[in-house]
Amino acid sequence: MQKGLWVRVVVSFLLFLVIGTVGLFLVLNAAFQRLSRSEFVALAQSNGNFIAAIGLPPTDQLADYLSQMLGVEATFRHVPAPDARHEAITVAVKPGVDLTLIRERPTLGALVRRPTTLIALAFFWSLWFALAWVVVRPFLQAHRLAMLGQMATALAHEIQNPVAAIRLHAQLLEQTHRDPAALIVGEAATIERLVNQWMFLARPDPPRKAEVALAELLDQTVSVLMPAAEHARVRIVVDADREDRLQADARRLCQAFHNIILNAIQAMPTGGKLSITARDHVLSFADTGPGFSRTALVRWAEMLFTEKEGGMGIGLSMAQEVVRAHGGRLTVTNRPEGGALVRIEL
Repeated sequence: MQKGLWVRVVVSFLLFLVIGTVGLFLVLNAAFQRLSRSEFVALAQSNGNFIAAIGLPPTDQLADYLSQMLGVEATFRHVPAPDARHEAITVAVKPGVDLTLIRERPTLGALVRRPTTLIALAFFWSLWFALAWVVVRPFLQAHRLAMLGQMATALAHEIQNPVAAIRLHAQLLEQTHRDPAALIVGEAATIERLVNQWMFLARPDPPRKAEVALAELLDQTVSVLMPAAEHARVRIVVDADREDRLQADARRLCQAFHNIILNAIQAMPTGGKLSITARDHVLSFADTGPGFSRTALVRWAEMLFTEKEGGMGIGLSMAQEVVRAHGGRLTVTNRPEGGALVRIEL
């Protein structure tokens, strides 16, 4: 989500920079054309007055001399510019005699080479960078704080359930002297998993790798989620190569698997099947649920994006970050026969 925001903000400011630069060029070019023409008119007028003052004859030789000296075409006839790329200025030398100067119109390259143009562009770009720093930085900080507030609210909501279960069974223990230790331990593990997940999102330290067996990690994760799967009447089938081992952070991979499997279970509240395969460091999670919506297929990796009521929107995005930290790739698609497919390549 933060990356998407950065892209939108940067694109907006770059668009403003491009439009502003083009607009500045148009203004500078209009001013440059007016100034250049004014100077050209003054050049023709001063030479015409000089010729008239000293009484030089308007010959072709004088016209050639003026052409060489002024760097423009000079003639003692009233002629128009030959095409749109040229401009002509005609002034009267004396009755019946005109001086016409013809030159190429100033180009954009001539405008760019002018020191005043470079100074104006440098000032505009400096102003743009200053504006970007003043506006974007606090905006992104405010967005980050708002996102942290959303994350804190979502975390508090998720922790309420295991805390309520611990409190209830602790009260039950006081009243009946029965031992709900297993459930309390399980709910405490849920809280720990949630806290670890949010800590990873807030401070994604490099994974602590050791040799792990993917089949064992899957078995461990599925066993934790089996009560939820049985409650939703979801059958989980695991087909994993028992010899498939790699260097990885077992705790973080289990968290990523946990998020993917839990998403699949929640997508099939009236029952279904989740097939998990693991071969050659490639894992597939295929369910028989409704699959991903078109919006989810585009935005599934965005932090806090969710289409589930009461969902936090961090499950798949967190799983993707874990996979990326291991140098792998996570993709989501819909199966041709129906249902969602999440694929991990490690």
